[in-house]
Amino acid sequence: MMHAPIYLLAIDHRWQWEAWCDANGVSRERIFDIKRLALDAFLDARTRSVDVQASGALLVDLTYGAEAFAAARSAGITVGTPAEKAGAFPLEWAGAFDRALPGDFVKVLVRHGSDTAAGVVAQQRQQLLEVQAWCAAAGKPLVLEVLVAPGQGDDTASFDAVVRPQLISSYIRDAYAAALVPHFWKVEGMPDRRAFATVDAAVREVAGAGQLILGKGAGMGLVRQWFASASGMPTAAGFAIGRTVYQAPAAEWIIGRCTRAEAVNRIADNYLSLIGAWRRSAGAAAPR
Repeated sequence: MMHAPIYLLAIDHRWQWEAWCDANGVSRERIFDIKRLALDAFLDARTRSVDVQASGALLVDLTYGAEAFAAARSAGITVGTPAEKAGAFPLEWAGAFDRALPGDFVKVLVRHGSDTAAGVVAQQRQQLLEVQAWCAAAGKPLVLEVLVAPGQGDDTASFDAVVRPQLISSYIRDAYAAALVPHFWKVEGMPDRRAFATVDAAVREVAGAGQLILGKGAGMGLVRQWFASASGMPTAAGFAIGRTVYQAPAAEWIIGRCTRAEAVNRIADNYLSLIGAWRRSAGAAAPR
């Protein structure tokens, strides 16, 4: 079981790295190396921080990260795997649950929008209820990531501040009405406290549920803004961020612009910087 605060380093990216490799003339085989690199950075951060030792967790796929997953388990890290097939919409499973979900917790990503067909919404919700039942039987927390995208003609600023929080809140309430209650909602950060409070109110309609802020490769400045928006909110349980932390150093290592040791150190530093930003926003002392 995971307990707040949760500092989740998400390295389960699959199609994103495939696209990067194809665009840069790099063999997809190197994605296996990237996953192990990120794990080694997590381990380095853990030796440097009691916050990571107490609250750090890892999310890694089995497509390219099976070796990293096994090593993380051996090292006693809290580690989970994604249930969804990478990049699929509507939702598809990566494999049979017993095989695809051997970790300590389960993460599912679902895409949703105001224009998503009712039949797709209903089918995806049924699939989510199925994985929730499996998680309950297996004793594994469920982390449900909900991504909503702007519709055609939506203004970015108003979408981020008003439309996205309303869409997510409506999705959460509809899920609760259908008895879909994940342990944690994994959602995009909000630009201000008013927007975050909208989602916070929806999450709080079921006692005990929390939310983790995801990153989508955003810069550190924007992530700090999101953390400030979440400061003091009852359901703010931590973060689940990956590309912001490890994408650039890993890519630079793969193309030979830095050494492996330098990449490991940069990823670990980025991860610890996120933890420090979260703790400062939460009014805690500096990271330990």
